[in-house]
Amino acid sequence: MSDESAFRDRVEELLAKESLSISAIQRRLEEQGFKEHRLILTGYLRALRDIGILTEVEIPPSKTYSLILKEEKPMIGFYDLMKEGIGELDVADEIKFIVAVLIINTLFHRPCFRTELKQMGIKHFESEYVQKTDGRQYLSSINRDILLIPDYDPAFEYVYDMPVFPVVEMVLKVLSNVLKEVIDVNGLYDKYPQTTLESNL
Repeated sequence: MSDESAFRDRVEELLAKESLSISAIQRRLEEQGFKEHRLILTGYLRALRDIGILTEVEIPPSKTYSLILKEEKPMIGFYDLMKEGIGELDVADEIKFIVAVLIINTLFHRPCFRTELKQMGIKHFESEYVQKTDGRQYLSSINRDILLIPDYDPAFEYVYDMPVFPVVEMVLKVLSNVLKEVIDVNGLYDKYPQTTLESNL
């Protein structure tokens, strides 16, 4: 297949507008200078279906294909993943609050808003190791279409007076579990490490 990138772009452009049968796709492509055997085109369309780029609908005696728009693709949100990871920590609610604040502070280099904490399942909002701060100057950096934060939403920052190692260890645990959810790291680590090795680290 010559110039596969251009070919795929053309296929996606055609199927973003309407659902088409294989015959119709082949005809449209030929009109634009792309000539491929029907069997090759069929295999290519099915491959795009299998990786979630296209959707296939059987309308006897043929099948139609259409592009799956990005907003239609199932996606687990950042805060949902954080909620799950923090929820798995076997610690007091105050510690979960601290961990959530530190994660946002570290990842986004800004205070953590109360709205974000609620999204992460945090219900406890007090700790001597977390201080309130004015977060209004950071609101412009957050896309309101993704997360709507009230103008006077309380914002929090971690205070580095607490013995930091246990908290950082929990932050790393949450983030590593989330990373494994969104990125394929199979083959790079042992899912069931030897306990003797863990105890020596």
